[in-house]
Amino acid sequence: MNALIELFWLKYSQLQYAVRMADEHLVRILDRELDPILRSVYDEKAVSVEDARLQFQFLIDILRVEADDISCVLRHSQLLQSLINRYFAATGAENFADLALDHRPAQPNKGRADEGLLNEAILDSFPDRLAVITPDYRYLYTNPRNARHLESRQMDLIGRHIVEFIGIQRFELRVKSYLDRCFSGEVVDYTFAKTVDGRTVVVRCRLTPCMSSTGKLIGAILVIQEHADRRRAIAA
Repeated sequence: MNALIELFWLKYSQLQYAVRMADEHLVRILDRELDPILRSVYDEKAVSVEDARLQFQFLIDILRVEADDISCVLRHSQLLQSLINRYFAATGAENFADLALDHRPAQPNKGRADEGLLNEAILDSFPDRLAVITPDYRYLYTNPRNARHLESRQMDLIGRHIVEFIGIQRFELRVKSYLDRCFSGEVVDYTFAKTVDGRTVVVRCRLTPCMSSTGKLIGAILVIQEHADRRRAIAA
């Protein structure tokens, strides 16, 4: 239950960022992905009081953040009422036929941006640090491992400029030029060394263009791997 709810709010944060950037294509992609996640959270049958509480709190939170949109308020109010009926009504009725939900199934992942490239179920399990950086140098996505490294939650990173985390000097002298090359269509692979707790660590960064099926650039997929400097270990 918690994983589904976290996934919803991560996608929601991405959607809000896309709306602010007026990226209509990305808005359509993310908007299409939200309803199946909402349906999954709603359809989950609570096996404990805590699970039921999470479902109620989830819908209440949506009502709160969408308070200015009357259509969303009406829609989620219906869901909330139906949830109440599920757990508390004497009849135990579970008839969802009149709910105004989009029942289209989620699209299967085919490795393209508008068909699941930003599928967190896949990217979250990636063993290395991974992020998607937009052409204006902001986080569109980060996997849990990278979020932990940055001491942040995944959803709190969406829309934040990478300068906040690497500093303006490193950004201007190195990272920006690599990203710009990636945004122009190039796969960029580079390494650098840093000192961590008195030892030298070699960091490998790989940047790959993140494209939609229509060929539109969404951003750069950044994969970061860190390894101990073996040359120093051998010399020692």
